[in-house]
Amino acid sequence: MAKRATKKAASAKRPSARDRSGKRPNDPAAALRAALLHLIATQGWRDLSLAEIAQSAGLDMATAHGIYATKAAILLGLARTNDADILGSLQSDPLDGSAKDRLFDLLMRRFDRLQQDRDAYLTLLRELPQTPFEAACLTKQMRRSLALTLETAGISASGLKGLVRLQGLIGIYLAGLHAWRRDDSADLSKTMAEIDKRLTQAVKITEMFNPRRAAA
Repeated sequence: MAKRATKKAASAKRPSARDRSGKRPNDPAAALRAALLHLIATQGWRDLSLAEIAQSAGLDMATAHGIYATKAAILLGLARTNDADILGSLQSDPLDGSAKDRLFDLLMRRFDRLQQDRDAYLTLLRELPQTPFEAACLTKQMRRSLALTLETAGISASGLKGLVRLQGLIGIYLAGLHAWRRDDSADLSKTMAEIDKRLTQAVKITEMFNPRRAAA
């Protein structure tokens, strides 16, 4: 199995959904994202309303709507924030090794973030298919995030080859997600094993279709 290039990050401090003093939170957007995760974990996703999320975040509806117009927009904001945080983590913990190692590292950083709010994301995976519009929006964002993952690993995601690479990485990520849902290990070893296996298979396929490069 490929060695993980980064230590599992400690759970980052998330802003509380509501300031204990009852005052407006210093970062309303972050408060809305935190409230969304909290409410998904405790109440579910399907019937959750923007008004409930705003109230949990300590915001009035007008302010919340001005930041994120819908609960789907908050979910997309959460995904983009995760992308930005992963990129930011590279400043202190840069990528190294082969392309496979770099992809493995980046994917596991993504699963580390899911693990921080495991209950919320597990509930979301169960209930999101029941809201097709939001599911389609998140699927589109997942493609963007994984295209960014390829580019960050130094692998082009453009053109026809890039499309093929992206489709392959989506398959690897979904297989990893399936393993993560059932992974009860403290270090996500089952998830790591699945991603490593899938990446190894992808490398072998690449070498098969590029014999000159493999020989070199």
